[in-house]
Amino acid sequence: MALNTATVLLLVKTRLNRLAGDTSLDDYLTARINGAVTELANVGITIDTDDTSLTLFLVDYVVWQYQCRDDSGAMPDWLRLRRRELWLKQNTQHGGGS
Repeated sequence: MALNTATVLLLVKTRLNRLAGDTSLDDYLTARINGAVTELANVGITIDTDDTSLTLFLVDYVVWQYQCRDDSGAMPDWLRLRRRELWLKQNTQHGGGS
């Protein structure tokens, strides 16, 4: 299991239409990435960036958090359902599901 924060950071910046060379938000975005990984781990979702689908989920999750940081709206259904499906898949595979 590995977390390649540099790759995730580059993808987050790309999704936010920021140039790869623009490092002005790198510390903040990296903190958001690490915070999201911890938050997901606390609910039973382990992120392995060797798995492309998990990497893209993490990118989408971080970008949603960044873009909605001042919005009290709920998580969009497509993202909430992806998170739920990941949780179900991981907890069933590891014997944690019922």
